[in-house]
Amino acid sequence: MKYIISILIVLLGSFQRPTRVVFLGDSITEMADNKEGEGIYAGFITSLRNTFEDRDIELINKGVGGDKVTDLLVRYDRDVLQLRPDIVFIYIGINDVWHKYDFGTGTDIDAYENGLRRIIQDIIALDAKIILCTPTVIGENQGSFTLNNHFKSIKETKTMNDDLDAFAQVMRNLSQEFSVELLDLRSIFLDYISENNSENKPFDVLTYDGVHLNSYGNQIIADQMAKFIIRNIN
Repeated sequence: MKYIISILIVLLGSFQRPTRVVFLGDSITEMADNKEGEGIYAGFITSLRNTFEDRDIELINKGVGGDKVTDLLVRYDRDVLQLRPDIVFIYIGINDVWHKYDFGTGTDIDAYENGLRRIIQDIIALDAKIILCTPTVIGENQGSFTLNNHFKSIKETKTMNDDLDAFAQVMRNLSQEFSVELLDLRSIFLDYISENNSENKPFDVLTYDGVHLNSYGNQIIADQMAKFIIRNIN
């Protein structure tokens, strides 16, 4: 009997699924899963696939271009909860701010906070680990620039960045409220840009247009996320 039980334990172990990591976000996440040579830049999820290619880890990209928190609320049950993940990265907020100024369809900060709170609570109920990622940047300079053919004045750039600071603080506060981990990408990006943008360029430091990541921005995020993944699987 003991022999049979031992065999069953071995068999059950052999069928154990890999650690499942879901990345929930917008176009920055969606574009992070391109292969070297197939896109402009190797994305951070592509880099993570290379980092963990010998580990039993499943990386699932659930980024959708143009998404805001309101869009995540429509699909997070299907794209996260039903997958029964072990680790979830939530990286959202750029469009919630940016679209307010370009299209008039941004997200009120209270709606942003309440939407995230609902998503976090439901993921916690699955006993999954959550890493909240603060939104990064809209423009890398202190002046005017053009994003997707929309001119941004100095005043508008500052206003958007003030909003991003407030939305990033929401992520920080929710991290403390729910005792979940925080990846403060906004602080990391701003520190890097302040040290490496002596020409005050609007992009080409960590992004290629002021929002979407270039190879350096992708690699910074990949390196940071790898630390969280390793910590949560060991």
